Amino acid sequence: MADLISLSKGMRLEEILRDYFLKTGVYVVRGVPFVYEQEDVTDIDLWMYSRTSSFSREITIVDIKNKKTPQALERIFWVNGLKQAIDANKAIIATTDSRPSTKLFAKKQNVMVLDGKFLSKLVRNYRDENERISDEELTTLIESYSLQKIDGDWKGRMKACKSVLSKPLSFDSCNYWLIEGYFFAQLVLTRDREKFTALRCLYLIASYIALSIDFCMREISFLDIPERTDKLKEGFFFGDRGLLGTNEIINFSTSIVSNYLENGDVQSRLLKERINSDISKLPVNILAEYFAKTETINHIFSHSKYLENLAMRKSEPQIPEALEVKGYLYCLLDYWQIDRQEFSAALSK
Repeated sequence: MADLISLSKGMRLEEILRDYFLKTGVYVVRGVPFVYEQEDVTDIDLWMYSRTSSFSREITIVDIKNKKTPQALERIFWVNGLKQAIDANKAIIATTDSRPSTKLFAKKQNVMVLDGKFLSKLVRNYRDENERISDEELTTLIESYSLQKIDGDWKGRMKACKSVLSKPLSFDSCNYWLIEGYFFAQLVLTRDREKFTALRCLYLIASYIALSIDFCMREISFLDIPERTDKLKEGFFFGDRGLLGTNEIINFSTSIVSNYLENGDVQSRLLKERINSDISKLPVNILAEYFAKTETINHIFSHSKYLENLAMRKSEPQIPEALEVKGYLYCLLDYWQIDRQEFSAALSK
């Protein structure tokens, strides 16, 4: 696999800046696709998430241009517009431009600048000692499985999972990642030669799930545990629409069946019963009761960073050594109805 030195100049700077921000304690993702109406618009060079207090979270985006003619003023407009488009809190531009006028203009636009002097010093002092693989190396690992495209499109799934970060974090994004996480968890059990690559993908997705839960908890963490549990159940069952919004859709759909199909009343009743039956079978109690715990709320952001780091280690990932993180992983396995011992045994073969 290619090491950091072999990356292009722009990609190398992205990795160096990611390392810099990771050391400040934030969660960092490189190359987040911004998709609008199923159309790829652009990539967010760095997407960062921080927990500033029990009730406050911040999302920051970084636009990086490592060029002789960086067109910094144009990039300031660009990153500011992108910040608004994805509802981020802050925007940063990293540029080789070191002119004071650029910083002054950026300040007026509420954009922070990491200028050429800062970047030169950062690159000069950088030491690749953290034993992480790059995003390009992870992609190479996925592509080394020649059947990944027809075996569920691993690469496409991971890109789609990453693109969800450019949307507001919510129960909808969490529920999407729960489905994708199950896909890769099953692959750990069934694809012996590729199980560690599948595990890396699973850990990244599990870290996204933890982020979305942490984000949602900012509005309900002040409730007592039974109330938090109910709110979480509703989120896992019905997503952002909630019970009322979902019932509106169900009632609208069943009314169409009732009015326009033969034996519509009977068909409508059967449809509603089947929907309610399918919803009730989802084992969301496992997730709701786990995430409602105060201890879980206090540590779930740390779990997300731990799992992201585990996914991107150069050495093959294993079951987390940290007991709290292992408990989170086992909670997901229980929800997916995957036997914990079978999962652990698959990694020791």
